[in-house]
Amino acid sequence: MNLRPFMATLSSFQVDVCIPHSHRNDLALISGLPPEILATVFRHFVEEWQNHPAKGAPTCVVFTHVCRHWRQVALKSPTLWTYIIYTPPRWLGVMLERSKSASLFVVYDVAVSLRDCLEQILSQLPRIRVLRLRTINTPDIDRTIHLLSSQPAPLLQIFEFSNTFFGEPTTRPISNTVFQGQSPRLRSVELTSSNFSWTAHIFSGLRILSLRGTGDTSFPTLPQLLQALRRMPALEQLTLEQLHINSQETNHLEKVPLAQLKSIALGCETIQTATSLFAQLVIPVDVKIALLLLIEGLRGFPELFSAMGMRPDGSSSVIRSIRGIRRSHHTFCIQLSTSMMINPEPFWNPSDNDNIRLSIQFTHRESAGVEPSIIFDICQIVRQTGYKIQKFSYGSEFDLPGRDFWRAGSANLLELEVIHVNSTFIGGLIAALEIIEGKQNSDIAYPSLRVLELEKVDFEEDEPEELRDVMKVRAKHGVGIYILQIAECRNLKANQVQGFGEVVATVDWDEHEEQFEDANSVCSSCADDAGDDD
Repeated sequence: MNLRPFMATLSSFQVDVCIPHSHRNDLALISGLPPEILATVFRHFVEEWQNHPAKGAPTCVVFTHVCRHWRQVALKSPTLWTYIIYTPPRWLGVMLERSKSASLFVVYDVAVSLRDCLEQILSQLPRIRVLRLRTINTPDIDRTIHLLSSQPAPLLQIFEFSNTFFGEPTTRPISNTVFQGQSPRLRSVELTSSNFSWTAHIFSGLRILSLRGTGDTSFPTLPQLLQALRRMPALEQLTLEQLHINSQETNHLEKVPLAQLKSIALGCETIQTATSLFAQLVIPVDVKIALLLLIEGLRGFPELFSAMGMRPDGSSSVIRSIRGIRRSHHTFCIQLSTSMMINPEPFWNPSDNDNIRLSIQFTHRESAGVEPSIIFDICQIVRQTGYKIQKFSYGSEFDLPGRDFWRAGSANLLELEVIHVNSTFIGGLIAALEIIEGKQNSDIAYPSLRVLELEKVDFEEDEPEELRDVMKVRAKHGVGIYILQIAECRNLKANQVQGFGEVVATVDWDEHEEQFEDANSVCSSCADDAGDDD
């Protein structure tokens, strides 16, 4: 059977159908936009979706499939094709061709083939302005560094380079040879699991430097580190994880001023390493500091606080609240904030929270783990510097802080006005707040406490009534709690909350009523810990 006449008729019919569709598209309001305005709309759309790349064709390709007019506008807009974000190999040549000579924005957060992608991309190095290669396969790293060193990068502003092998880096270091030593606009560098040459002048003038997981061959001496930082007077963000400073004579070192620094994050094996660095830096009084420390005790903390410039002499931030987060049996995080509002920031380096002045996460070497009372040891050091803490927040799913824990807090937080408890049991706190008749006022815990905030607390069977009675007695002794906030707490009923309202002026409850299966079921190890603490 001859189908040619039928196919010809069908093709003619499709053309006839497309003509009215084309006329209808021409009448659409958006078709009346000038081409340059429509191209701007396309670019904004591509920029908005650069963090949500499509798995198939790049976003800009979609515009070419809508209508003839959109296709013409897209093909005449080279900047529309400059966002090479996880672009599959089959589209890479198209993107590079249609972007013409426009500067490129390149991001690959997934494993990418050196032959199919990287060699094509890095051949365009002179016109790349942003280059994020975060998951380079280890066998390809040396070849990739060679390609990065084959041409200058005069437009490059942001460079991020990561090795998927998270052990000891074995590659040659990133040094002056990269970009042939020519990247005058480079302002941000982030290297992960990559060796780094501290004597490289190629990174002078940076505003952001982040090094994570450098190898033994990249461990600097203190003079080398300071000399590198001296070449970055405009540095705003500094992150050095797994920092180890090789021992060397440090006397008579000239301090390095970093007047523009906004945040610094250090991951160190010892307190002494952090102290030795801070002692040689001149940084703004309101800089945000995050520390990740492997500790055996609190020895050296007063010197560290002094070196960091934690002093309330009118030249530093006012610390108003302190927060303790028990991450695990061996890990504990403490955050000092300039705000009374403590937002959920579980990460040790809360870079997006401007209120957290200092964040320290401890990991203990010994099997005994980190005692939660370490937070009050820190409070004592903070008090010695003259700060008055007004709010204390504690959260843990790994222990039951008992009466002795909370009484220790009272001894170190005399001016405390607010206690915030998150994700833990409060039997120990209730016992600590209790006033024994006949006792002197000096024995009253937290005499300045006026606000109690309970979040995600699991009440034991009689604890709501016990808390009500304790608050009632405190009110009689002139140390009453004025505001009680309750959010997402379990095993608490409306009539019990109503009882709180009889002894507290303001009760703010989210009306969350949830029972857990067995209010008396506590793991044996936690129960033993709580018993030992009482």
